[in-house]
Amino acid sequence: MQPQTPRVVLLGASNLALGLEIAVDAARAHLGGPVELLAALGRARSWGARSRFLARELPGIDACGLWRELERRPAASTRFVALDLGNDLAFGSSAAQVAAWIELALERLVARGARGTLTGLPLARLERLSPRQFEVLKRVLFPFHSIERERLLDEARELEARSRDLARKFGLAHVELEERWYGLDPIHFARAARPEVWRRFVGAWGEPREVGAPAAPRSGRLWYESAQVLGFATGTSQPCARLADGTTFSLY
Repeated sequence: MQPQTPRVVLLGASNLALGLEIAVDAARAHLGGPVELLAALGRARSWGARSRFLARELPGIDACGLWRELERRPAASTRFVALDLGNDLAFGSSAAQVAAWIELALERLVARGARGTLTGLPLARLERLSPRQFEVLKRVLFPFHSIERERLLDEARELEARSRDLARKFGLAHVELEERWYGLDPIHFARAARPEVWRRFVGAWGEPREVGAPAAPRSGRLWYESAQVLGFATGTSQPCARLADGTTFSLY
């Protein structure tokens, strides 16, 4: 009887969307073979509200189809990473509200026996921004939102503390985000740093298997089970893509 493919759940926003394939390769290498990936991700993705990036809209992570799919699939050895915790703060949500949304996701995962990694926020990098640099960042990344520097920093500090509390509550690894992982953009991992970042995240799961996973070509198109584009419903059946080693991608 063949061993069951390990399941990997990834939850996040822009950093996950930008580094998804690197993340999957890190998980494959750490676990020593193919994985069954389920991911809720997307630029500007919210943990608990509908979000829009350009013409695309997605439900909050709390209401996406990933949770229904986890209930449908048979139990499996599951590892996860939850990152991009502070994305909602830039859109006006409080640290308390965001933490409540994240806690719901962690409860659902841990109830199914999952073990994983919860990341912190890029506080060191954000706190080093001058008021002028903050204004430039705000206009480039969040041009349609009013964000006060001191309020955002205060909420980010509170959410960082709450994330540590959540990691302790659920027995998770908590990984601090290192300032050197960022360039001029203080909230997205620099391209060159992404492999190291994801090795750190999945490495927190525990001892890796002795063999890594070689690179494997991908077939299929990475797209969501359900999304709206220009107000029209769109989506595709999941898994939407796979690697030659049997790794599958399901996006929500």
